[in-house]
Amino acid sequence: MCSSDLADAEPRPLGSLAFAPEAFFLGRTEGGGVVRDPFGRIVRRCRIVTTGAFSEAQQALRFDETYAYDDGEIDTWRWVMQAGRDGRYVAAEEKAGSGLVGERQGDDYVLSFRRPVGRAKGPLAPHYRSRFTLLAPDSALKRADVSLLGVPMGSLSAIHRRVVAQ
Repeated sequence: MCSSDLADAEPRPLGSLAFAPEAFFLGRTEGGGVVRDPFGRIVRRCRIVTTGAFSEAQQALRFDETYAYDDGEIDTWRWVMQAGRDGRYVAAEEKAGSGLVGERQGDDYVLSFRRPVGRAKGPLAPHYRSRFTLLAPDSALKRADVSLLGVPMGSLSAIHRRVVAQ
């Protein structure tokens, strides 16, 4: 995009893009991200694909979020999410368990939870805090901070883009 394209771009009012996971994760998204250590150094990169559908039986969004890392690891997160009242959401993830609560904070969607990794389970499981910000109707920025016993362990910065069915 050249500077004249930017000058001709239609201005968009601030606050007009609120992230709604129940809409954004319907269908397929593709994207990528970087994992950083607590000092900001890139540790590894990943490709991210989500596929989601609305479950009439559960009246909830079901979606899989698959991370394919450059070191060969593949990690799939299996989510069920339902919109609640006052901008809150109730969610469950296969390994993290049920009863997770996400909420709207301004136009962002924020979800905090623990998810076991290896032998680190229960109160010793890493704590995740994920924030989704809609950049455009078809793209979102995700930042996930990971800590263990309150000590920052690293973060993931990623982009998700909705894929239009062909």
